[in-house]
Amino acid sequence: MIKNFLSRREEEISVEDIIKRLDSQYAQLAMEFEKFKILNEKIEKLNSKIMEIEEMISRGIKFQSRSVSTKTKEAIKIILKKHGELTSEQLSKILKLSRTRCNEYLKEMEEEGITKSRIVCRKKLYSLRQ
Repeated sequence: MIKNFLSRREEEISVEDIIKRLDSQYAQLAMEFEKFKILNEKIEKLNSKIMEIEEMISRGIKFQSRSVSTKTKEAIKIILKKHGELTSEQLSKILKLSRTRCNEYLKEMEEEGITKSRIVCRKKLYSLRQ
């Protein structure tokens, strides 16, 4: 860039032009430097999290994966909290499971004390226990 300035005739180039261009380049470099500082901070945070996980693994802490039924029961809790009361048929449409399977989950949850049921016009409505 400076070579381009120097290769032009002296009357075309002013010191002010050179200073303006150098200032804009300095500003661009400063912005890039800030981006790198932010990126470096993020990398350091990730490294510290990786170190924590490695330490947990070395101490023998094992991560427990939840079974499908546990995840489904959690989903049922969320749905019942949102809708209040539902039949197993309504729940089966929301979860895209069979009505029979939803019945099984709801009965298990009722036995565990998570849900309660009441019968209205030959339909069994399930809701969360308060």
